[in-house]
Amino acid sequence: MIGKHDIPQWKLDEVDHLIDLFKTYKNIAVIEVARLNDRQIQEIRKILRGKAIIRMSKKSLQQRAVEKYKEESKKRNLDELVEGIPGQAALCFTNMDVFELKKIFLQSEWMVPAKPDEVTPVDIWVPAGDTGLPTGQVISELNMTLRLPTRIQNDTIWVRDDTQTHKAGDFVDVKQAAVLKKLGITPIESLIKIQYAWSDGEIISEDLLYMDMNKFKQDFTKAYREALGILFEMPFFSEDMTENYIRKATSEATLLNAIILGEGIQAIAPGEAEVEEKEPEEEEEDEEEVGIGGLFG
Repeated sequence: MIGKHDIPQWKLDEVDHLIDLFKTYKNIAVIEVARLNDRQIQEIRKILRGKAIIRMSKKSLQQRAVEKYKEESKKRNLDELVEGIPGQAALCFTNMDVFELKKIFLQSEWMVPAKPDEVTPVDIWVPAGDTGLPTGQVISELNMTLRLPTRIQNDTIWVRDDTQTHKAGDFVDVKQAAVLKKLGITPIESLIKIQYAWSDGEIISEDLLYMDMNKFKQDFTKAYREALGILFEMPFFSEDMTENYIRKATSEATLLNAIILGEGIQAIAPGEAEVEEKEPEEEEEDEEEVGIGGLFG
């Protein structure tokens, strides 16, 4: 059995540091970093300075820290937090609302080179103009590897025409990726994305974090109207729906009037009906009283 003294001190220190971060911040976002470059991580750290801390650690140390924090804090859903951590992940600790954190990540867009030995999700173009590369062996790389139309001018290599090297869905091999990177071609959009988050005991899924709120509102409004339509057809009366019943009846009356008579009627909203007050008429001396008293006079 491996004792505590057999574990490297830096690992023990890292676990303790992670536990301190768990105690300090109430929200933890899990970020997969396999497709992110170091420069991108450094830049986002600058943007989040004073607002959040991104900590990259080995998965085993992250898991150990969560287990120890669970024992100490008794917080909920920490098992779910640790179970979903991907192989290469960073934990982002913050007291910001995780939806605000997501907005910051979405605003920090990066364009990066095509990955070697992967399919490109976008078309890749090399623009015409000066590559800035000196003449020599590199010109054969441009011609043979990417089949670029080139010429020499002022001791540098120029690309004669805008040239598409790959279509979306094409495979980019190692040599092609290296030459594209040498040319400074960065066609791939790279965003830091939250896989899921833990917010003071609650798990927030990726689907919820990145939900299209406009579409959600439209779907909700549609569902509400459909539910009202079904309710109006029910053989009972709901007092809470009085205004809706009146509004629907007024709308249907307007429609029927327009169909039958060819003209509309003014819709009157509930509670807005006006009562016309008539001027009192002068009573004639010999006019019989028509009230209830007059009936029994």
